[in-house]
Amino acid sequence: MKAFLLGSEDIELRALSEPGLEVENRDPEAHYGAVQMFAVSLAMCTGAVLLSYAEQAEAGVDTLAIRVRWQYAEKPFRIGAIDMAIRWPELPASRLEAARRAAAECTLHHTLEQPPRLTTELSRGGAA
Repeated sequence: MKAFLLGSEDIELRALSEPGLEVENRDPEAHYGAVQMFAVSLAMCTGAVLLSYAEQAEAGVDTLAIRVRWQYAEKPFRIGAIDMAIRWPELPASRLEAARRAAAECTLHHTLEQPPRLTTELSRGGAA
């Protein structure tokens, strides 16, 4: 699998059926950090669901690409919007809507739609 960092708020995942993850920076001003990893994780989760769907639909996945772009929001500083675009030329037109529904079944997609409770603990030692 290959992740292309196209900008500081723009990443595209391709070659989803290849093992491993290779990250390539196409923007010298952008850096691959935690937020970019988060975007790749969302794309990978969606890709895993779509690879499974492709088997059932008997659709090729060689040209399947998932692009994730995001924008920041303030107070508090966070990701405020995420736009995911899936390009899948090999998918028959009759399967587009079903594939869109399948993509929305990714665990991280559900997590973002219904955020979990988050706690943070801090200690000076002992087990974490």
